[in-house]
Amino acid sequence: MIQMALPLRVFFSCSGVSIINRGIESFFREAFDGLREVEGLDLTLFKGAGNVKTDERVLWNLARTKRTAQWLGKLIGRNGYVVEQLSTFPSMIQAIRKHRPDIIFYSDSNLGFQLYRWRKQIGVPFRMLFSNGGPCHAPFVRTDYVHQVAPQYYNEAIVAGEPPERHRMVPYGIGVPEGAPDRDSEARLALRRKLGLPTDRKIVLSVGWISATQKRMDYLIKEVGMLKWKGEKERPYLVMLGAMDAESEKVVTLAREKLGVENFVARSVSYEEVANYYRAADLFALASLQEGFGRVFLEALMHGLPVIGHDHPVMRFVLGCEGTFGDLSKGGELAGLIDSQLHRQETAEDAARRRESVRQRFSWPVLAPQYRDMFIDCWRKGPRTTDH
Repeated sequence: MIQMALPLRVFFSCSGVSIINRGIESFFREAFDGLREVEGLDLTLFKGAGNVKTDERVLWNLARTKRTAQWLGKLIGRNGYVVEQLSTFPSMIQAIRKHRPDIIFYSDSNLGFQLYRWRKQIGVPFRMLFSNGGPCHAPFVRTDYVHQVAPQYYNEAIVAGEPPERHRMVPYGIGVPEGAPDRDSEARLALRRKLGLPTDRKIVLSVGWISATQKRMDYLIKEVGMLKWKGEKERPYLVMLGAMDAESEKVVTLAREKLGVENFVARSVSYEEVANYYRAADLFALASLQEGFGRVFLEALMHGLPVIGHDHPVMRFVLGCEGTFGDLSKGGELAGLIDSQLHRQETAEDAARRRESVRQRFSWPVLAPQYRDMFIDCWRKGPRTTDH
């Protein structure tokens, strides 16, 4: 039996960090920051762009946001994200051979498949730990161990015949500021002026890919457009933040038709800037019917906002008793929930309670021991010897 030596050397691999801000990328950035001081772990973050540090390295890549990656993606019948992942493969092999990690922790499945396939040729007996934030579904035959982020997907995998000893449910974590959220009205008005948002209306915020598919921003727009208010100044203002691509223009065009240009904004901003929009908003709503996890729910609660989501097991797990749920597959459902929430009197105590709920369940000090145990268990289980 091979003796385990601490600290475990773990590579956090996510090519999109510092290139794009989706849930997976923001998780890897925050997880690395939240776990880097945990005893018994020696972590290095491998990312697609940004500053190079002793424990943060940039992998050469063709970024998914560049035309070259998008063109090559079409050429091979895939997309720019796949090209970005695969383009990091040579520099990742070089890093593995030089630094000899014990575990590679990743969510980029295409890169992971190649590392798993060529592991013997690479010549380093690292373990593959797949963080299933997508989510992907069974069978998980090209990885050694699976990090499930919600009970729904852990249970689904076990029912499908996956070996329970190679799956571990540990939720996504998030950095929670000390104290209670600052919901001071004057400070929020000043922030709205800075962001170019209305100061005399309620603001409904949604954060995610601005598209009509996964995040269903088109449904959100139609539902906000159904709201009936006495005067124009009382009409809610919709803010949509997220990655924008060719599909996004259809969503923006729909918003112009249903809401009018004076009643919404769609923007892509940096991950750091998003916090200001949470502070400026009155309500958060996400119209997706399923999520791998939904870190944006935690972000909204952490800033003290009431949150509306679809009635789905993952959303209920993440939001707990602090969410407002409805069947968002139905027309008019979200409109009714938004109307009800915006007429509810919010208090500082409500905001403080929401942040505290996130701190108690999902903060890094709470989750760090669980992540450490998962890494150790992954190493001890060893590489998968047979596919099934």
